[in-house]
Amino acid sequence: MIKEKINSLIQDKTKSNFIIYGIGQSFNLLSPLIVAPLLVSVCGIDSFGKIGLGFALALFLILIVDYSFDVKGTKQVAENRENNEKLSEILCLAIFTKMCLFLLACLIALALIFLIPFFYQEKSLFSISLLIVFAQVFNPVWFLQGIENYKQISVINIVSKTFYVLLIFLFINEKNDYIWANFYLGFSALLLNFFGLIHIVRKRHLKIQWPYKKEVILVLKNDFTFCLSQLFLSVRQLSPLVITGYFLGYTYAGHFKVMEQVITLFRTFNQVYLRFFYPKACYLYVADKTAGFRFWKKYSRTNVFFVIFGLALLFLLSKEVLQFFHLTSEAIIEINPIFQASLLVSFLLSLTLPLEQLMFITNQLKNYIRITIFITSINVVLLLLLIKTYALTGVVFTLIVAELLFIILYFYHSFLRIQKQI
Repeated sequence: MIKEKINSLIQDKTKSNFIIYGIGQSFNLLSPLIVAPLLVSVCGIDSFGKIGLGFALALFLILIVDYSFDVKGTKQVAENRENNEKLSEILCLAIFTKMCLFLLACLIALALIFLIPFFYQEKSLFSISLLIVFAQVFNPVWFLQGIENYKQISVINIVSKTFYVLLIFLFINEKNDYIWANFYLGFSALLLNFFGLIHIVRKRHLKIQWPYKKEVILVLKNDFTFCLSQLFLSVRQLSPLVITGYFLGYTYAGHFKVMEQVITLFRTFNQVYLRFFYPKACYLYVADKTAGFRFWKKYSRTNVFFVIFGLALLFLLSKEVLQFFHLTSEAIIEINPIFQASLLVSFLLSLTLPLEQLMFITNQLKNYIRITIFITSINVVLLLLLIKTYALTGVVFTLIVAELLFIILYFYHSFLRIQKQI
């Protein structure tokens, strides 16, 4: 009887946390869709493409700053959630290491901006976009996920994204204002991340102390290959937009950015949903592989169901979706079939990302790294071969091929291996 009551309380808490977390993350999903039509109508589709390129550069550099803390760090926090001394060490080590990595990211960014003409012609936009990367240094979400404090994650997301939307609507009034769009995103994130971090330290009574130099070096050394794989993964995700802008121009980059908004929407939904269950899946798998695997299958199936439902609606209303982004009638006629085909990428992501998570849960990091580097290399080469001849159709085709390869290899190295073990 007592055991049943405890299980009931745990289930109620999980449902409550999921609702709170979902409300907060909905602002992450909706804010880009709210500001995109304004940016296109005020600044133009070519400027929207430029904003997307600046954001793409920031996302690439964020992976350097995050290193492995958003995956391995969350797992460490989840496993030591009752040990304040250990949590203090994990948090301080992460912040200090991220600061060092941010300096490295800045050097890389400045080299790209001032040495490559394609980036130099928009040097103000790309330089200002670095504020998004700096904000990531203080992002406490990975830590909060480990201790399952979804209320604070939601507060940070809701307030920062609301502030960002307000800044866009208040200050983007002319075509040339596009260079400030990424600045407003970075500023709002930095402000809320910093105050969120302070709140964690005070509430959990954590000690702020400089980590030993050898600890930082050890993290950088041990997680280098994992970070490298994440950089390759970022190249796979961001190269289509960059290569499109470079070879086809900013207008085509803007058109692809519109399609990418939808892909990113579903990618973010998948990641948000899956990350909610990730700490518990890790915990269960360590205690009982069968229970952990069963739990993973349960929430992964639910995720696929919601994605299929959403994509079916978008497919039927594809022209209306493109009209929402203020595209011209000619542009809608041209890219609507390509946009519909790109929805397949979002569906495949609902299979790729759970399997990717299963690779982490089962500690298949070495295979994960090899797979990521291998498929990214194929993806970029294929993209370069097809883009001039087939334009955006070629870009979407390469994305579909890459996701299919990921699904096959992840499935073999994680799903099938677990089934054999249990």
